[in-house]
Amino acid sequence: MKITKEILKIDPNIEGSFIVEFIWNDRKIDLRLDPDDVSIEETLALANKIIGNFEIYFKKAEDVIVNDFLDNYNENWSDSENGYPILNEVEFRSNLEISGINFLSKDCVDIFFNENGMFGNHSLIAQSFDGENFEDSTMYG
Repeated sequence: MKITKEILKIDPNIEGSFIVEFIWNDRKIDLRLDPDDVSIEETLALANKIIGNFEIYFKKAEDVIVNDFLDNYNENWSDSENGYPILNEVEFRSNLEISGINFLSKDCVDIFFNENGMFGNHSLIAQSFDGENFEDSTMYG
């Protein structure tokens, strides 16, 4: 899929932003593009680079979530009595589900993951500030 200006819809929730749906592995993923301080063409270039090689970028994003949150979950959030047992890496990954991607400017990308209740239904977000590497993460919600 190539994202073009013609298929973008105006995002009614964020002024100056656009939305489009991306299908990956039979899953619909909401994309938000916010050019912020650059042209929409520059933000589209970033989005198309990521989407065009999504398997690679998805793995980078998922890896940073696992590296940053697996131990935190096991040490602080797991609760076997209520259905949240200690997990190994494979089990932890199986609870992650991509829910959306935000592209900001020409080099910032946030990939949002649902976490199947492991963290009280917060979003886990893998972040790239250079449009290439996902080295940061945060929890939201």
